[in-house]
Amino acid sequence: MSRECEKLHDEFSRLDRFCDDYQEKQMPNNGIYVVFESGEAAHNTDRIVRIGSHESQGRLPGRIRDHFSPDKDGSIFRKHIGRCILGARNDPFLKEWNKNRKKLIEAGLEETIDFERLERIEQEVSAYITANMSFAVVEAESKPERLATELEMIATIARCADCAPSKNWLGLHHYDDRIRKSGLWNIEGVPDYL
Repeated sequence: MSRECEKLHDEFSRLDRFCDDYQEKQMPNNGIYVVFESGEAAHNTDRIVRIGSHESQGRLPGRIRDHFSPDKDGSIFRKHIGRCILGARNDPFLKEWNKNRKKLIEAGLEETIDFERLERIEQEVSAYITANMSFAVVEAESKPERLATELEMIATIARCADCAPSKNWLGLHHYDDRIRKSGLWNIEGVPDYL
């Protein structure tokens, strides 16, 4: 067991939890967030399944809002969940889901986009997040400190043997080993040797 990982889980599990109906004024403008997912446990508490932060100062509430808004191109977290929903069904629409809609439109290729199908998958992703996810935040004003801490937390949890995903975790349907092996909805910061 990783004592550092156990400590992270203990500290974050004690914080206030937010869901999709959170109020932005309830959280700091700058910080780090962790996501918990129903059915996932580690260290005698809910398992942290994602760690995130933000680049621009004052952007934490907006960054979290991105994850609850139906736009996969604004949230890699949403894109990963959609990949797994489609992957679990062996749905060939996964190829289309991976494309950036905004870039296709800018290139004048909007006729290649199945907007109706994209909207349905976005709704499934939103429903999954709303039904299964909660998050906690901690303030971190300094951008360099915030980003370094985020990567350190990801690596700590990814290396912890006690943080394995459950057998039913949706993320096991992802095509990237780093998500499946780490049990995190993160790729950046996950050690390649996992």
